[in-house]
Amino acid sequence: MALHDVGYRGWNQSKTNRITRPLAIARSGVSLVLRAKWLRFGLMLGWLPVIFPAAIIFMFEYTTQQEPDRVVGLLMSPPIDRPDLAAEYMTDPAAVRHEIWSSAILAFFRYPQLYAMVILVGLITPRLVCYDMRSRAYLQYFARPLTPTEYVFGKSAVLWFFLACIVTVPALVLYVTGVLFSPGLMVIAETWDIPLRVLVASLCLILPTTTLAMMYSSLTPESRYATFAWFATWVLGYVAYTFLTFAPGVGRPPRRRFGGRGGPSMSDVGDWIDLDRWRLVSPYHMLGKVQSWVFDVQDTDGSVWPSIAVLVAMTVMGTWIIRNRILSRLRV
Repeated sequence: MALHDVGYRGWNQSKTNRITRPLAIARSGVSLVLRAKWLRFGLMLGWLPVIFPAAIIFMFEYTTQQEPDRVVGLLMSPPIDRPDLAAEYMTDPAAVRHEIWSSAILAFFRYPQLYAMVILVGLITPRLVCYDMRSRAYLQYFARPLTPTEYVFGKSAVLWFFLACIVTVPALVLYVTGVLFSPGLMVIAETWDIPLRVLVASLCLILPTTTLAMMYSSLTPESRYATFAWFATWVLGYVAYTFLTFAPGVGRPPRRRFGGRGGPSMSDVGDWIDLDRWRLVSPYHMLGKVQSWVFDVQDTDGSVWPSIAVLVAMTVMGTWIIRNRILSRLRV
């Protein structure tokens, strides 16, 4: 080829496997985000809330081993405060262990980590797509054999990595800690499904929230607008749900595990109609409903399927919007 030949030059060497191409984008995105010291400090703080559910599991396992006569009192007093479990413990201790562990891990998902997720994603996402759109850095990506779908997966994988670090990994560590605190490895046979539920609950949290944040980031080159839209969605949804509902299920004990006494009956056919119709205005409460269903510790009688449908639609439509926004930039 001539020295001053103008134009693109063909690449005759071997190319990276198409499946692993998004990983290159993810690695560069993770390294870029980790340059911020405050973020590294925030990731360490994200592990602190795991102490509280670990303490609950430790208290339960220690009491069952050392002072079994006090188990009923422990279940009826704070922080557990579950008289229904105290009655169940007299007949089925294994089911109570599963319920305690599931409730503790669900509380970890439901409260501290969901708030941490909102803050973390809101601060990280503008660094991903908004900056690329504003500085036209996306042209450097697509100067290589990269498709818009691979670009979206690569950028999303950055958020998947950080969310897994503060949600999935601590929850799995919490389960392993519970096994170590228990009297023997036989508890694995009683709680083997909890790690699987952790993974499913993590997917229910990570996929729709990442897609929503990426969609906001792709709609504007100004990162402050994307950040405002992200936080406004969660704050306004939470406030709207609080004003529109009066929580008719307060004081009702959580549902029993599937197949046990008091399990689903013919009356559960009505669950297909969501009694709490205002839940759909709040992403926070939709995620809480779905995660409670995954862990089989539901606190309301409303159906979970409307929330699942909205989260799936959010993920599919959000991915489609992100991809089309990128394609529209490439056509200019």
